[in-house]
Amino acid sequence: MSAERKPSTRRTEGVRIKGRAARVVSDVLTATAEELSRVGYSALRVEDVAARSGVNKTTIYRRWPTKPELVGAALRAVWEPPDVPDTGSLRADFVSSLSKTAAFAMSPIGRGLTRVIQVERAHPELEPIARSLRADYRSLRETLVQRGIDRQELPPTVDARFVHDMMTAPIFSRLFTEGEPIDTAFIERVVDVVLSGIRQCLKPSL
Repeated sequence: MSAERKPSTRRTEGVRIKGRAARVVSDVLTATAEELSRVGYSALRVEDVAARSGVNKTTIYRRWPTKPELVGAALRAVWEPPDVPDTGSLRADFVSSLSKTAAFAMSPIGRGLTRVIQVERAHPELEPIARSLRADYRSLRETLVQRGIDRQELPPTVDARFVHDMMTAPIFSRLFTEGEPIDTAFIERVVDVVLSGIRQCLKPSL
């Protein structure tokens, strides 16, 4: 018998709510992310997701037949894609995008999910999900680099992936490896150093 639905006061972190069916999806994916953050991937049970979300287990299985499908959908729902703003400045675009990512990474659920992915990164079901998310987010940020090239802020020969990796490496290292918080000033310094160095290296020789 279906469990009685309870009002949800959780922040859905990017899950859009439109109608009852979408609200059910939102509750399930948010509950999955919370359980994943609490117990990890290996110990995650659909029964616990159902209890936390107030949604019948059979409803969850009907929409997401396997645990990897459920977890993949949950991570994509709560771990919002990075902003790809068009402020008119490559520097401002990257500062805005990286600031949003950092804010989520420093939130309670962001820290929990990051810890799970780090600890269980070799899990044969979780690793492909994490790899796919990283590839998607890298592709989105490479869009920022291409806009900078189009605005002639960077030369057309620049490697977009290299720029992305140089921007994100020190930020992710401090957040995920060292577990230290960062602020906008730190992100601005990273962006300025990377852009200055790339422009200097690619400056035509006289």
